[in-house]
Amino acid sequence: MKARFFSTIRLLALSLLTLLPLQMHASGFIIIDPFPIPHRPKPLQIKQHDVDVSIDKQVATTTVSQEFYNPNNRVLEGTYIFPVPQDVSIQDFTLQVNDKTYTAKVLNKDKARNYYETIVRKHKDPALLEYVGKRLVKVRIYPIQAKSSIHISFAYTQLLKADDGSIKYCHALGANKSTKYINNASIRVHIMAEKNIVNLYSPTHELSIFKSGRKKAKVSCTEKNIGSSRDFILYYATAQTEIGCNVLTYKEGAEDGFFLAMMSPNVSKKAAKNIVGKNIIFVIDTSGSMSGKKIQQAKETLQFCLQNLNKQDHFNIIRFSSDVSAYKTELVQANHNQIQQALSYVDTLRATGCTNIDGALKKALYQLPESNNPNMIIFLTDGQANVGESRTTHIIANANTRNKANARIFSFGVGYDVNTTLLDKISLGNKGTSDYVRPSENLENVISKFYKKIAHPVLTDLQLQVSGTTIKEIYPINLPDLFHGSQLLVLGRYTNGGKITLTLSGNQNNVEKKYIFSPTFTKHNTRNDFLPRLWASRKIAHLIDNIVLEGKNQDMVDEIITLSKKYGIITQYTSFLVDANAQAFSQDNYAETMKDSVLENLCYAAKDVVGQGSFTRAKNQECLRKSTTVCTDYTTDKQSSTTQKIRTVRARTFYLKDNIWIDADHTDKSPITRIKAFSKAYFDLLQKYPDMGTYLALGKNVILKTDTGSIEIYGDKKKT
Repeated sequence: MKARFFSTIRLLALSLLTLLPLQMHASGFIIIDPFPIPHRPKPLQIKQHDVDVSIDKQVATTTVSQEFYNPNNRVLEGTYIFPVPQDVSIQDFTLQVNDKTYTAKVLNKDKARNYYETIVRKHKDPALLEYVGKRLVKVRIYPIQAKSSIHISFAYTQLLKADDGSIKYCHALGANKSTKYINNASIRVHIMAEKNIVNLYSPTHELSIFKSGRKKAKVSCTEKNIGSSRDFILYYATAQTEIGCNVLTYKEGAEDGFFLAMMSPNVSKKAAKNIVGKNIIFVIDTSGSMSGKKIQQAKETLQFCLQNLNKQDHFNIIRFSSDVSAYKTELVQANHNQIQQALSYVDTLRATGCTNIDGALKKALYQLPESNNPNMIIFLTDGQANVGESRTTHIIANANTRNKANARIFSFGVGYDVNTTLLDKISLGNKGTSDYVRPSENLENVISKFYKKIAHPVLTDLQLQVSGTTIKEIYPINLPDLFHGSQLLVLGRYTNGGKITLTLSGNQNNVEKKYIFSPTFTKHNTRNDFLPRLWASRKIAHLIDNIVLEGKNQDMVDEIITLSKKYGIITQYTSFLVDANAQAFSQDNYAETMKDSVLENLCYAAKDVVGQGSFTRAKNQECLRKSTTVCTDYTTDKQSSTTQKIRTVRARTFYLKDNIWIDADHTDKSPITRIKAFSKAYFDLLQKYPDMGTYLALGKNVILKTDTGSIEIYGDKKKT
């Protein structure tokens, strides 16, 4: 086997499989002293995992608190292990375990590897090999009382590095097979920077972001019942210019690279003056089906939006049921008097009658002026058209034809009776988005959160030009407007690395503006391994949209299947890839036979426009279309013991089939070199190529595609 293969293996395992004596956690875990097999204890449970981070001028201090619960009827003894990244500074590393203070022992990476390998040999479990190449902190803990908890806390500091302007913070967070879940986890990060903070972004978690001034920010996230190991990753950058731009790249070998460009308006006094006045019409369904809680929430939503208009804005309100009427005959300026009158008008709205969607859109579109300022329609309905023009295709065609003002139409469907195809096609065809609110959700929360994002336009009609390399397959294809307090994420592929010139142009208060950035697209960089999957998510969403909106296209179906299989992005249309009762996914002929089924399902989605199934499909598609994070674990049925799972190892995808993790790039025709797990050859491989440890951590049975064939790691029973 050629050595060059091992240098190209992309190996950051995102899940751990352990034996019962190992109570593991990616941030810290306890190895229980072994008992005879018949008397092995139940694993400890992770009740709580809290992380508080303070970043001051790129120096990060991380404080970790964990609660472990011993469910056994016996006292246990064990060793607490914390793997330490190479860039972490350990100073006076002490742990508080309940009321006792322990001084930890820090092992360098060579001693740590010997320790890991010893435990792996002893327990016949490869989980620890993910940490080969890292230092470790270890502490003996006794007693771990029966039916009680222990609390462990510690802190460490590290200097965060800037990568082409972006600063990255990472903390390992996740559970393992034996514990199944962390009950509760929370992460809070406080950032204090020297310059204005822009482009706060996590590819792994949905963040709550609060900015205090221009140089301070707080981000947080909470999760319950975490069932897969994954890192918490946060990127942020600082900028002095009006628009901040930072680029992350991923490129391996001669293949085209991936890039993510993050662009955000600078939160400064000067930038705040550049807010563009918008023309906005709120179109609200007041038919009888909106009665009760829905109409009340809709009115509260309208009131929120009205109270958050900018003084530069012009607005109107259109209500529709069997008939259509407007607050004013034309748009009015958002001054104090008009807003107060509009609030009073909203109080008078009542739910009665049928649903005239075509008439409502017609009235709204004809009121909007043709101007350089952004024109927007927020359209809300809970039903289907049953007055006036009711044919879906005609309503869509009418909206497209009447939109002379280049309006962005943002649609919200409430409940399961909405026509999802109608709303999707109207929004996607008119530079907007569609979203759907479940009957149990609070309508006001959903729309007010959305409105905050689009309330303050800064740059409209965006264009992005690149020189210095060839870029292709950029998503989104049509760039949305850039708003104050939000950011634009552009994903694409590039050919050659080097110094690049990015030019972002757009309209700002009827003046064309250009912003020029000079990032470096790396020639080789495998650190940002989430980028290929994030790009593939956006591309799959684009392909599905095209098929649903435009009709059958077998080439697009083929591409959806190929991308889904390669990157492990499973949609409702490609769930056969993880079907427990299906043939092995690696058999190419099986994927071939499913193409017609996928196309049939996609076309059915375009016709099945109403009901809970249609609602769910539309909701899932909108999440895929807007995806900013990558899912690290997918199951078709989390309650089923036969559920197939997916794991990502950097940019590679592995499927679990017959208890074997199989590389998505492996085919039945690939020649296989077999190595028995925990054999001398197994550890020789690890010694020679330490990066293999993150791959071996997947389990005892794995098949990995190489440049010259495939490697199979097998357990005690050799696969035939």
